[in-house]
Parts: sequence; C-alpha cells; structure tokens
Amino acid sequence: MILRLLLFCSLLALPLHAQDCTNLPFEVQLAHDVNHWGGSGFHSASGVVSDALLPLTIGVPVMLVAYGALEMQIFEGAEGYRHKYAFQSGLEIASSLVAAYGTVFIAKKIFGRARPYQEHPDCITNYRDDAYGSFPSGHSAGSAALATSLSLAYPEWYVIAPSVAYALYTGFSRMHLGMHYLSDVVGGYAVGVGAAVVVHLLRNHFFPYEGEGMATNTQQNFPRLAVLNPYQPVFAVTIPF
Repeated sequence: MILRLLLFCSLLALPLHAQDCTNLPFEVQLAHDVNHWGGSGFHSASGVVSDALLPLTIGVPVMLVAYGALEMQIFEGAEGYRHKYAFQSGLEIASSLVAAYGTVFIAKKIFGRARPYQEHPDCITNYRDDAYGSFPSGHSAGSAALATSLSLAYPEWYVIAPSVAYALYTGFSRMHLGMHYLSDVVGGYAVGVGAAVVVHLLRNHFFPYEGEGMATNTQQNFPRLAVLNPYQPVFAVTIPF
C-alpha cells in the first residue's frame, strides 16, 4: 500500500517538473526549432562539421608554416619570398586563433551562461556534451577567425567561398546540436572576425614582409596561391586542321 502511494505521488509530481515547450522566449524557441530539424543523419552531419574544427584550426596554420619553411630552404630570390608569405600567413592564422580562443575563454568566465540543453532539458536535446559556458560560441569564433584570416591572406573566391560556408555551417551546427543560442553564435562570429582583422592589420608589425620588388598595392601584397591561380593555364590543346 505504501509503495503504491509513493508511486502515485511520483506520477503526480512529474508534470510539475516538465517544461512547457510551446510558449518559449524567441531565442529559446529558435534554438528549439533548429535543434529539432531533420533526423539522425542531419544531426550526424552537423556533428562531423562541428568536430572537424579542431583538426582544421591546427592543421591549416601548421601546414602553411611547414610548407613555407620547407620551400624557403629550397628556393631563393623572388620564389623564396613567395613561400615566406605562406609561412607568415600560417603564423597570422595561428595568432588570430589564439586571440579568438583567448577572448572566448575570458568571456565565458565573465558571462557564465548555461547552454540551451541545460536550461531547457525537456525542450532541447544535446548531441554533444560540454558544460563549459555557452556565450560566446568557441566553435563559431574559431571557424570565423580561420575563415577571415584565410580570406584576408588569400583573397580569392575559391578560398573565401568554402571558408565562409564552413564558418556559417559550423555556427548552425552548434545550434542544431543543442549547444548554443543564436546570440552565442553571433557573439562568437564577432570575436573571431574581430581577432582576425586586428591581427591582420598589425601583420606588418608582427610579421614584416621583405619581398624583393614587392609592389605596395593591395592586390600584390596578397599573392595568389600558385597551384590554384585561375589565370594560369594548366595545359593547352592544339587541334590540327
């Protein structure tokens, strides 16, 4: 009899703890709606994009620095200076990422905002588990810093388009996975873009470029990637008549 009474009381208590997911504030409602888009395959894709950020933020600057350093040992003159640009671009990207993540770390400590799935566990499902601060989004900041630094170093459509697309989807994926609100993502973007722009503006001070015969105009200060130059013909075909 006592067990039945306890069970009955526990059932009565359940509605008192359940959250109402039909009358949420705008940003919470948006996070809820995005979190419930698509099925398991869509959430898996968002997880892959989100998880790819760490190897990208390490791999891209390391590869540019290593490539530039290696080629500078092989080539001399103007060719060597072009590879020095890749080396310095890798350092610039790394510095931007350090600045962005450092700012995010401090901001998370200051604001201490709970994540959506923590504040609304009955309405938002988390597909990743990270209890460390929600504002601003570290993934959004990192992807924005990476995309902005790459785009400033190599201002070509084939660099800018995929970089920006990845940053945008990374921000979406963090909401889709139940890890952030929209303001977290926007705040992260602001931090990442701001860090990259500041480091880029100070690049001449931090990473002085001493290329021989380097023109002062903006276009020549950012040489195109040699292997991806769309204006350089890769092969020619001759058809005899």
